[in-house]
Amino acid sequence: MKVNMKKNLVAILALAATPAFLHAVDSYSDVVGYSKYSLSSGQYIFSPTFVKQNLYTGSGTVSNKTLAVSGLTTSSLAPSSYNDGTPNYPRAYVEILSGTYAGVAFDISSVTSNTVTIDSPSDLNGQNVSFAIRNHVTLGDVFTPASGMSEYSDAITLFNSDGSTSIRYLAGGVVTTDDFTTLAGHTPIYPGSGVILNIGGNVTLSLVGSVKSTVAKVPVYPGVNNIVGTLDPSSNLKATASTLATSLGAFTDSATLYSNNGNFALQNFIYSDGASVTDDSFNAYDPTNSPVISSGSGLIVNVPAPSYIVLNSPIK
Repeated sequence: MKVNMKKNLVAILALAATPAFLHAVDSYSDVVGYSKYSLSSGQYIFSPTFVKQNLYTGSGTVSNKTLAVSGLTTSSLAPSSYNDGTPNYPRAYVEILSGTYAGVAFDISSVTSNTVTIDSPSDLNGQNVSFAIRNHVTLGDVFTPASGMSEYSDAITLFNSDGSTSIRYLAGGVVTTDDFTTLAGHTPIYPGSGVILNIGGNVTLSLVGSVKSTVAKVPVYPGVNNIVGTLDPSSNLKATASTLATSLGAFTDSATLYSNNGNFALQNFIYSDGASVTDDSFNAYDPTNSPVISSGSGLIVNVPAPSYIVLNSPIK
């Protein structure tokens, strides 16, 4: 199945997704899924609903940002290494599965045969946690196999935590920076986050991955348009059924939902009063008329202070 998007000029909008077909469970209880996204020209918020399979699960105490592991191939986890000024990116991350930081992904900055070092805050040191290790979903994973992408013109925009943006293109069959030469397919898309996709014609994205079986805590930053997606590849999400009521700061943080029909049409502002999701007048939304976030799509979230948006796993 696929959902065809109407062809219109757009600015930012939400993406309609194909329902996923779930099957198979591997040794780490990863539920594998498949989704196809059929898009016409315009701009899209795109947030992959899948993660890569667990490479390792375990538990231990974080000591100087380091966790003990065993039996892993270090080359698959170490940050990417490129020459001639090509930017390097983390290849893998540790997701904390317990405690205060449960659901947060921390990049692996270095690895040995029996340890991984992560970019974690100091207050995580000394905590005993359960954790999983996965490789990042990257721009190359999503867009290199895409059908219909126009090289040198269709653009992928990332909003960075410092307020800057980064533009990526498909050039010569690979994802590059805006110089069309520097390799950038290894740019990660963090769990629950997304990109803006600007395309001039029909594009089909076909994704396979693991359905996330745990919550995700997506970091959001002040002064930035933060893209926050959903985790369910098979169905849309009502805002009233989400965790936005407790994830958004009461009366301060906002989430903006746009139409998914190819037009730049503001659909809803979503706020929180601390107990319910509300409109911009702080009237609680009725569940029967709740704003709906399309699977594979997302929201633009704005916050006055750093925080997290919690996304529940679709696996009950």
